[in-house]
Formats: sequence, C-alpha cells, structure tokens
Amino acid sequence: MAERLDATPAERGGGDHTDETALRLSVVAALRRLTARQRAVVVLRYYEDLTEAQVAEVLGCSVGTVKRHGHDAVRRLRDLVPELLERTPERSER
Repeated sequence: MAERLDATPAERGGGDHTDETALRLSVVAALRRLTARQRAVVVLRYYEDLTEAQVAEVLGCSVGTVKRHGHDAVRRLRDLVPELLERTPERSER
C-alpha cells in the first residue's frame, strides 16, 4: 500500500503534559541533592531494575550497604518531592 500525503496534518492529541514535566524536573533536581552513592543505588535499582545483589556487585559493596543507601535515598526523595507519593505504582515482587 502506498503512503499518501494529506494537505492538512493529522491532529496530535497529546494533551497537556505540564504536570508530568514539572514532576520530572522535580525528580531530577531531587536526585541531584542525593549523595553520589544514594543516586547510584536509585539509578541502578529503580531505573536499571537491578536486584540489590546486582547493585552491590556493580558498586563493590555489601547488600546491606545497598539497602541502607536505598532506604535513605527513598526517604530523602519523599521529603524533597512529596508528590511522588501520590503517583508511586505498586511495588514489584522483586
């Protein structure tokens, strides 16, 4: 089937993303306020979806250290960006 160009562009119904953008900017700013180790744990654990054992291996520390830094980082993020609590999905079984 051949592609056809129309004289008028198709509607882009993306809607208003102001709230999502503001939240994203708040999270980025809050991540910058964490210690380097806390930030590394958050990124590896929640963005890269590694297990605590995998994060410990990558960072060259114990699983207990990963748990401590992760706990402290999440607590700090909740303080810095309280609107995250309203938007946090169910915790994974991992």
